[in-house]
Amino acid sequence: MTAFLRIIVAMLAALGLAAAQKSTPKIVFVCEHGAAKSVMAAAEFERMAKERGLAFEVVSRGTDPDAAIAAAVRTGLKADGMDVGSAKPVKVSAKDLAGATRVVTFGPNLEQWLPKGTKVLDWSSTPAPSKDYLAARKHIVEQLEELFRQLH
Repeated sequence: MTAFLRIIVAMLAALGLAAAQKSTPKIVFVCEHGAAKSVMAAAEFERMAKERGLAFEVVSRGTDPDAAIAAAVRTGLKADGMDVGSAKPVKVSAKDLAGATRVVTFGPNLEQWLPKGTKVLDWSSTPAPSKDYLAARKHIVEQLEELFRQLH
């Protein structure tokens, strides 16, 4: 192999490695039961990212998950054009939070799962969707708009 070809092969390998190391930013939303606020935030975030042409890995979790997504949330999201399908609440783990660009908590303390240096946003002032879905949605969308400003 000529010196020129070796250089080209090395450059292509380096570019491939750089592309492989570049990952999709991850946003994690965590509420206590993983059945309402985190689900709403994840669905809205995905919708807003898609509208902006942005790619993110979006995760919704709970610290003490319920057996199912709250009926009011499932119905509200469907009315807003977002269907969560057969999704069920999942317990948060350290793996979920590892490498996250941002972690949003709706109140739970995530210290036991959180890697050092992870940026956490506290949205615990979000209204309860079970009491007022529209107020909760409005608050979450306002917070998400600010989050998008911070990310770009």
